[in-house]
Order: sequence, then structure tokens, then C-alpha cells
Amino acid sequence: MQLKGGFRVAPIFIYRSALPVYISEGVDLNLDGELNDLPERAVAFDGFDANGVVKLKDIGACTTINCGRGPAFSQLNLRVAKTFPLFGRASVEAIGEIFNVFNAINPANIESTISGVVQTVRLVGGAANPTYMQPTRFAGDFQQPEQRVGQIGFRFSF
Repeated sequence: MQLKGGFRVAPIFIYRSALPVYISEGVDLNLDGELNDLPERAVAFDGFDANGVVKLKDIGACTTINCGRGPAFSQLNLRVAKTFPLFGRASVEAIGEIFNVFNAINPANIESTISGVVQTVRLVGGAANPTYMQPTRFAGDFQQPEQRVGQIGFRFSF
């Protein structure tokens, strides 16, 4: 967008809705020898409470694989630029960029540390799984989008 004073602003907003999560009960409910029985209820990641503990919301009956939902993703990046003439055809462009303007934590990789893929409500033996629906990566972690970060630069044209 062109603004008054010769400023150019380029916002980029990225959004992805919550991805499916494969959840299972973690114990053999139907006595078929497999520990991949679906839980009765499906849940979705619903943020964190004041103590940093994951909040879950019930989203209905779990009737298929991948009935759970992880967190959504959102990020706003902003670039502002202005060109200043120097002499003749020469100019310098000042550029400022901010990534993840609102510093969204963007939790990701909801997976069980037990299985690596499946989220289990309970551990073998029936104990509650302490890592159930717990994100393992956040903004700024390896192979994840940035935490809030900015940079400035200059481009000389002649």
C-alpha cells in the first residue's frame, strides 16, 4: 500500500485452521489385543490456562481416526519502506520488517512422547497421560516460524 509521505507498507497475514490430531484411548477397551481404540469423546486444543496447562474443549463424539484438533496458526508480518533520493538517479531505500507482529506463540507438533505420533488419553496400565494434547514446539523453535523479530536494511540504487 502506498501511504502519504512516500511510505510503502506491505502486510502479510498467514492463517491456518486447526489440523486434525490422531487420538486414541491408549488402552484396549474392546479386548482385541490392540491399543489403538478410539476414545469416546473428541477434543480440541483450546489454549493455555494461567498456569500454562493445556485447556481442551469437547468437540463431540470421536467416531473416526484424526477426530481431535490441534491449535490454529496465525502470524502477521509487516514491511515498511521509503525511498530517499541522493543525487542524479541514485537513491537509497530504507526498509524495516517485523515478523510475527503480535508475537503469537503458535504451538505445534502435538504428539505423544510415548508413541511419537498418536495422542493417547491414557498410558498402558490405565494411568492418565501427562503429555496428552501437549504441544512440543512453539514459534521460534527449530523449523517453526519466528517469534517476534525485526530487521532493518538499506538498498542503494544507481
